[in-house]
Amino acid sequence: MKHKGIIPYLVGVLCTAVYISLIFNNNVWLDEAFSASIIRCGFREMISRTFADTLPPFYNISAWIFTHTAGFSTVKLKLFSVIPMALLMLISAYFIPKAATLRTSCLYMIFMTAMPHFLEHGVEIRMYSWAVLFSAATAVFALCRIKNLPHSEIWLVVSTVLGAYTHQYALIAEAFIWLMLLVYSIQHRELKRWSICAAVCVICYIPCAVLTVFQMRAATAYFSASPATLESMMSSARYPFVTNVTALSALLMTFMILIFVYAFTKKEYLSVYFISVYILVTLLSFWIMKVTDSTFFSSRYLLPALGIMWLGAAISLDRLLSENRYVCFVTVPLLTAVFIVIYTQQYRAEYTDMSKFEEFITSTGEGDGYVIFEDIPEIEICLGYYAPWLKVCSVDDIGSVKGKKYLFVNKDMHTDDIEKIKSRNFDLKYVENLSFDRYTFRAYELTGKDR
Repeated sequence: MKHKGIIPYLVGVLCTAVYISLIFNNNVWLDEAFSASIIRCGFREMISRTFADTLPPFYNISAWIFTHTAGFSTVKLKLFSVIPMALLMLISAYFIPKAATLRTSCLYMIFMTAMPHFLEHGVEIRMYSWAVLFSAATAVFALCRIKNLPHSEIWLVVSTVLGAYTHQYALIAEAFIWLMLLVYSIQHRELKRWSICAAVCVICYIPCAVLTVFQMRAATAYFSASPATLESMMSSARYPFVTNVTALSALLMTFMILIFVYAFTKKEYLSVYFISVYILVTLLSFWIMKVTDSTFFSSRYLLPALGIMWLGAAISLDRLLSENRYVCFVTVPLLTAVFIVIYTQQYRAEYTDMSKFEEFITSTGEGDGYVIFEDIPEIEICLGYYAPWLKVCSVDDIGSVKGKKYLFVNKDMHTDDIEKIKSRNFDLKYVENLSFDRYTFRAYELTGKDR
């Protein structure tokens, strides 16, 4: 085929279009509202809140620059999260055919679109899509380095450093790639070459490392995660294959296991190692939690390692298809089914009807305030993004609000809650149930005269 080299770029455009189709909405959840509120601040406040956070600074600073150039909105913030996935498609289309094959490139882009969690976090107003880009690019450029492609080491260093400045778990996943390159360099008597590149990465990372040390204490107090048990570790092991359809998830996990076994029997050790990075990062995380008796881990932190794992799967599956073309009669239906399920779920999540909520927010004014009953301040933080003019109050000081007064409830009201409101001479006038993203709550207007 004369122009077959264009095929990966066409696949990349289609995959990027899938991501873009999910950004045209105004739905955000707790973590997105938290990040977006930081990004909306002035530069000094943004920097101050970023340094007080528990994560490296790349995402907040780059998103701040982007939104202060292109304009601030939920859609543009989601678009900013799609940009790294588009860049990963471009890197895959250009570099992977040079270091592996054209089909490996296409398979990898399909994996990075169709597999669980990527569509969700690829449009999320958080740093995860950028972490996936840099860690996956590190693996791609490591493959290019092994194939001795020109300039691969420069891109390897750049992607590694940017990943380290994006998320700690991107750095951990990248460290395993560099460990593999260390072994390769020793075997091929290129240790000096590896050492120079590694030294550049370390030197560039020093400012972020210093910041991370100061953030450690805050991180210890901030995180509340599942304890390091065998059950939670097995849950993390299943995480890459969770489609919320049990049979399909089991088939996808079996598919990956068979690919791994095939790569091992064919001595495709690079593919085996890339797939193993996910398990290595998981085991390291749980070992650290056991040793330190801490809980800081969430399965979504494994996304950077997931980007590397599916690259290994693409390399192995490409060889398997070359040896047995009939494998496609299993692969195509499985990937199609997974994509349909994942995309449908994500589409419904992104395009939750929030028209009533938006109408209600539009009807409120600067002098209005509210009391909220909820277990943890999820809706309150989101309201800080949607309606920063609304004043959140306790029951005791709601009377100081000059405008309309509201009560929001996302759980069953207890009798003592109602009595506490009524003791301030307020009556409850039901407004309606309001919804956005994954949250639904009841809204009441507080009427009557307070003491």
